[in-house]
Amino acid sequence: MWKYLIEKEFKQFFRDPMLPRIVIVFPIVMMLVFPFAANMEIRNINLVVVDNDRTDLSAELVEKCTESGYFRLKDVCSDPRAAQEMMDKNTVDAILTIENGFSRSVVTGEGLPVGIKVNTVNGTKGSIGSQYLSNCVMMFMQSLQGGNAASQDSSSGAVIDAAPKYYYNPYMDYKVFMVPALIVIAVTMVTGFFPALNIVGEKEAGTIEQMNVSPISKTSFIVCKMIPYWVITFFMLGMCLLIAWLVFGYVCRGSLWGVVLFTVLHIMVTAGLGLLISNYSENAQQAMFIMMFFVLIFMLMSGVFTPVSSMPEWARAITYANPLRYYADAMRAIFLKGSSVADVWYDAAGLLGIGSLALTWAILSYRKTS
Repeated sequence: MWKYLIEKEFKQFFRDPMLPRIVIVFPIVMMLVFPFAANMEIRNINLVVVDNDRTDLSAELVEKCTESGYFRLKDVCSDPRAAQEMMDKNTVDAILTIENGFSRSVVTGEGLPVGIKVNTVNGTKGSIGSQYLSNCVMMFMQSLQGGNAASQDSSSGAVIDAAPKYYYNPYMDYKVFMVPALIVIAVTMVTGFFPALNIVGEKEAGTIEQMNVSPISKTSFIVCKMIPYWVITFFMLGMCLLIAWLVFGYVCRGSLWGVVLFTVLHIMVTAGLGLLISNYSENAQQAMFIMMFFVLIFMLMSGVFTPVSSMPEWARAITYANPLRYYADAMRAIFLKGSSVADVWYDAAGLLGIGSLALTWAILSYRKTS
């Protein structure tokens, strides 16, 4: 009986000309476009310099800032009011002010008469831009004091030099961080929306009545509807991993069997939730909007884009009921760190618990009516 049910689901899937195309096109677009679009690196910051010193050292500082690649020099002027007017008109994002006597202060070590002002209408861009600009000034000062560093250190006593080292993303490439997250999003979108539209689509077409009068148990009916999505998702997962390797040169550091295991558990959660929503929905539009609501909440509170640790206490407590939190954490740990299943067993336990609940609820809520 299961053989014919699974065959029916595959025929129903491939009978729709759009669904196979979505499965192929969606992961390709996600993997090739989003890693470049969804990037937290801030570039092309419009910078204006108020240079009241007009010396070779001040020119070197301006050159140090512009050669970093993060800033676009819009103007070098001597009037701070003109620079402020440009910021008020939102034509520049940052103002670097070099006061008169800058060169003398650098040579004598009497301080650093430099001011930094940023436009914080966009808070993220403003805060990151100010850090970039501060780092450029610090690197400039270090390059000037490099020759005298040994003598300064010996005269000032012991100095602690803290140098950060990034183990899993040494070049701080944001695409490395986003590729596992995009795989998580692609799997969630496909395995969530397709099952949500499955049963309700049969309701609208009228074919569900034929299944209801057949001697098929509710468990067999629900499970056989999930099996095709496992196959489809593994095909899509293979495409995503292949694109990550061929286009970006990223390979999974951990075991692919671990990725498969967590994907199976996550499909059980999302497909079970989709079938559950489909059981309670009257039409496809209602099922789609309800599933969209849950998917958006899951993604925003999963740690895919922002870390869970930065959320307030009440929000962190809610994320324990979010299956995407466990799947995203496990995928990043396996893909980037090379963690084993034993290292992220708590993620497997969370997915298994939520998936069992969703699948059991989907089976019990389905009612066969003749």
